[in-house]
Amino acid sequence: MVLPNHIATSLGGTWLFINQSHASRVDLNGNIKSRDNFGRHPVGQIIYDPAGYMSASISSTDPEHIPPTRNPDEATDADRALMSKHSLAYSGQLHVEWENSTATVGRLIHGPLVMSSHTSWLGTNQSRNYILTKNASETLGRDILHLWLKGSDGTANLYWVRADAS
Repeated sequence: MVLPNHIATSLGGTWLFINQSHASRVDLNGNIKSRDNFGRHPVGQIIYDPAGYMSASISSTDPEHIPPTRNPDEATDADRALMSKHSLAYSGQLHVEWENSTATVGRLIHGPLVMSSHTSWLGTNQSRNYILTKNASETLGRDILHLWLKGSDGTANLYWVRADAS
């Protein structure tokens, strides 16, 4: 399925994860739960291709979450497990789930996923609600993309800023 042109134009491109203070889960009582798996200052990117494909990754930068061995040929299974525990990467198709989605508000489907570091996500669809704020004052005029999903344990909120074209 091809994305509607107005949504592809609005959301297409590369988005950079803002910071840990904006990546939170709110439990059903309204209490904020930290995203310990991704550490205090995670980095990430999400790429929306206007042709209907996407790729996302997020990873901790905390020193205790990064193996001391930087040479992939020397990495141990424990090193790989540590990185896997503190990162997420996936890619697949990109669709609009809600027929009332607009260029700035709606619901996307990431999937079916063809690659995922969480093997239980392979072949699945991951639904994401979105709000796009154009020319946000908090980011000196850059666009902000708020993605969120409600789960059984609360709501996950992820904020992204459009990558600079320069």
